[in-house]
Amino acid sequence: MGKFFNDVVDQAIEDLYYCCDNERAEAAADALFLAAKNGDGDACYFLSRCFSGSCYSWEYHPFEENEAAAYAMLHKGISLGSAAAVLGALRMDMLTPELREIMPFENVKEAWDIIYQKAEEGCLFCQYMIGNTYYFLDIIEIEDRKESEFENREAWDNWRREQMERSIPWFEQAFSGGMGLAGRNYRNYYGEGRGELIPPDYEKKMAVLRQGAELGYPEWMYNYAFELFYHQDKPKEALPWALQAAKAGHLFGWHIVGDIYWEAKIVERNLSYALECYEKTAGYGNDPYGCRKAGEMYFRGLGAAQDYARAVQYLEQKDEREGDDMLGVCYLLGYGCQQDVARGRILLERSRDTIWKYYGLGMMYAEGLGVREDIEKGVQYLKATNNYGPAMEALKHYKKSLFGVWRRR
Repeated sequence: MGKFFNDVVDQAIEDLYYCCDNERAEAAADALFLAAKNGDGDACYFLSRCFSGSCYSWEYHPFEENEAAAYAMLHKGISLGSAAAVLGALRMDMLTPELREIMPFENVKEAWDIIYQKAEEGCLFCQYMIGNTYYFLDIIEIEDRKESEFENREAWDNWRREQMERSIPWFEQAFSGGMGLAGRNYRNYYGEGRGELIPPDYEKKMAVLRQGAELGYPEWMYNYAFELFYHQDKPKEALPWALQAAKAGHLFGWHIVGDIYWEAKIVERNLSYALECYEKTAGYGNDPYGCRKAGEMYFRGLGAAQDYARAVQYLEQKDEREGDDMLGVCYLLGYGCQQDVARGRILLERSRDTIWKYYGLGMMYAEGLGVREDIEKGVQYLKATNNYGPAMEALKHYKKSLFGVWRRR
C-alpha cells in the first residue's frame, strides 16, 4: 500500500506532477489506466486530469485533451469513492447534481477532510488541492458558509480574505517540497491578486518566480526569465535561466534565447542561431510564437536562404493576426504555395500595417488581383513600403502618362 494512495497512484503522482518527463508521464498514465480498469477511484481521477489540458500538467505534456474522457473518468472515480475526484470535480465546476447523487459521501466536507488529512501527512499533491480550495474559495461550499451568517458585508469580506490567505502556506509547502505545479496559483495570488480582497504584490510574485527557478523547476526557470527579459529588460540575467529552462525540457525557453540573439542586446547578433531556437519549439507543435518567428525569418531570408514554402508552412501554424501580412503576400502571389488570391486579400486586409501589407495591397491593386485594377492606388501602396526592395522593383513596371494617368510600361 502506498503512503498516501496506493502504490500505483503514488508513483503516478510523482511521475505526472513532480517532474516534466513525457516518458514517465506516459508510463504513469498507462499504469493509471490499468488501475482504473480494476476499480481504483483515485486512479480514475488522476487519469481524468491527463485528459484535461496543459493547465492541469505542463505545457508540453504528452496527452491529448479530451473533455468527454475526462468527465467519464471523473464520474467513475466519484462513484468508486475517490475523495480526490470529488474535490477535483468541485474545482473544475463539474460536480453536477448527478455526480453529487452517486458520491458515497454525505457531503463535500467529508471528502475534503480525507484530502486534508493526507495533506497534513505530507502529500504534496493534496497540499496543492487544499490550497486551491482556499484560493478559489471552494471552502465556502465545503463549509456551507453564507454571507447572511455575517454581521455585514465587511465581515463577510474579511472572512473570505482570511480563507484565501490560508492557501499560501499550503502552496508554499507543496511548491518547496517538489511540486512545481503548485507554484502557479501561489504566483497568481501575488501577481494578479484576488479581486478587491487581495491586492497584487509584484515583488512577492518575483520572489516566487525566483524561488521556483532556484528549485530547478523548468516552468519556473522559464517564467522567471520571461519576466526578467520582457518586463524588466534584463537580458543578461534572463539568458542563463532561459537556457536552463530550454535544456531541461521547457521548450518555450528557446523563445527568449532566440529573441535575445535576434535583438543582440548582450550578445553578438546571430540570426541563424535565433532561427534554430525558434525551430526547436515550432517543430514540436502548439507553438504559434515560434512558428510566426520562424515563418518570418524564412519569408525575409534572415538566418537562412529565403524559402517561401517553409515560411508558409510555419505561418499557417500561428493563431494570431500578426504574420498575416507575409502569409497574405504568399497566397496573393503564389509564393511557396498554390496561389489563392481571395485568401491573400483577406489576410492582407485584416493584418496590421507593415511594409509587407503595403507591398501585397500594392501588387493586388496594380495587377488587379481579386479586385478591379487601380494602378494609381497600387503605386501609392508600393511607395508606402519605405523602399522595400520587391516593391521598388515592382514600381519600375508602372509610369504616369503626360495626362497624369498611371499605366504599365
